Amino acid sequence: MPKQIPSLASHANKLPNQKRISLGDYWVEKVALRLLSMILITLLSVCCSDDDALRKLREGAYDSSFKTFARRADNGDSAATNLVGIHYYLGLGVRRDFGAAARWFMRGARAGNADAQRNLGVLYLRGWGVRRDDEMAYGWLLEAIKRGNRGAQNYLSALEITPNQTMRARLRVAKLLRQPDESVHGGDAE
Repeated sequence: MPKQIPSLASHANKLPNQKRISLGDYWVEKVALRLLSMILITLLSVCCSDDDALRKLREGAYDSSFKTFARRADNGDSAATNLVGIHYYLGLGVRRDFGAAARWFMRGARAGNADAQRNLGVLYLRGWGVRRDDEMAYGWLLEAIKRGNRGAQNYLSALEITPNQTMRARLRVAKLLRQPDESVHGGDAE
């Protein structure tokens, strides 16, 4: 004779030190939690999805994508912060401004976004929007590589930097990563 699987009902009243609830209340609570989680997932997907903003960007609706990414960046989304920087870097929906791009990339880089770290390193490497600084370029590109950005390696290999400069670069970037946001004013911007 096959072993029968006990039902939830047979165990509902046997839980030690637990508040006893009826089987009907259990199912009502379970359904309510499931509905609440579905509602939250739907709201998060509508509010936080990049699909719409990325679609707008791909379709050339730059004003709209810029506003969406800027709003998300202001709410702490580091990927959106990088995308605002890209809008300024390329002049998409805004006037092309390497200084503004550098400030947005710095904000995203300090928040730990590897793409923003790479982009900021490239600006330091080229001297676009910031004073050219091989140490800062090295430091940010290395940080991007550590965080998984493979494209940063191509730029890093273009740098000729001494071992002492690599040490200073690491220390300078580490110091920026530890500072509160208000203490960085983008003083390097041209």
